[in-house]
Amino acid sequence: MTRPIVSAVLMIFLSLPAFAHERAQPIDPSNVWHHWSAEPWILVSLPLAFVLYGFGVKNLWSNAGLGRGISTVRVACYAGGGVVLLVALASPLDSLSGTLLTAHMVQHVLLIGVAPPLLLAGLPGVALPWILPKLTRRALGRSSGARTMGRRAAFLIRPLPTCALHGAALWLWHAPASFEAALRNEAIHAFEHIAFFVTAMLFWQSLAVSSRGTATVPSGIAAGFLTLVQSGFLGALITFSPTLLYPWYQRGPELWGLYPLADQQLAGLIMWVPASFIYLFACLVLAAQLLVILESYRKPARQSS
Repeated sequence: MTRPIVSAVLMIFLSLPAFAHERAQPIDPSNVWHHWSAEPWILVSLPLAFVLYGFGVKNLWSNAGLGRGISTVRVACYAGGGVVLLVALASPLDSLSGTLLTAHMVQHVLLIGVAPPLLLAGLPGVALPWILPKLTRRALGRSSGARTMGRRAAFLIRPLPTCALHGAALWLWHAPASFEAALRNEAIHAFEHIAFFVTAMLFWQSLAVSSRGTATVPSGIAAGFLTLVQSGFLGALITFSPTLLYPWYQRGPELWGLYPLADQQLAGLIMWVPASFIYLFACLVLAAQLLVILESYRKPARQSS
């Protein structure tokens, strides 16, 4: 139970500084590619996370063999998650999010629905302990205190509680008052992104943990389906709103030839459709995993009969 918690906590800790970035000025299509982020925290914290992960994988493979413990596919997933974070936080998409609500919503989908599952698929909770000396790893593995702490913190990676926590973050930060406050104040904006990313990491980790047994898979499927419904409903509300919900975007879309309300509708569709497919895919993967587990139970029964 401790490895999933280590996985979530370490990735959250290493990624938090990357969300401290300044709001970009409104930009137009003529110079959008000039607005790459050069924030020191992004340029330091994200590479540090991947260097540590790389050392952990290298040490693991040196002891267990290439591809053992963490497959090359999982390493590629982790690298993909890093690329997604860089696109969301360091590319012109970040600057454009202050001009177009559509860009802002794409950024949110990347931070919530794409980067976390890719990073967690890389098993950082398995790789990162391998940067520690052998004696330290063994001491932690035998520590009853670490196991006790893992059991007590297990509620952090239960599907339904994390679903509720993640859903609360989505609705709270997409409410017009809080969304506008985040756009107008950089500290609040950084906290908004941290809340999205942290709760998403916990949510996706809980789904991964739930896939390990027949007793927990149904709760994972339920959590994924509830998140699909509530996030889709929020996207639909934004899409079909007859009024502009976020006055910040009253003028920026015009630089891109869009009416503000059209920009809002497109942003709502992005939250509604692509994000829903991500959660639907997660539910289908869990359902398939449940069938595999059930089939593995049936085979011995058939053989004995």
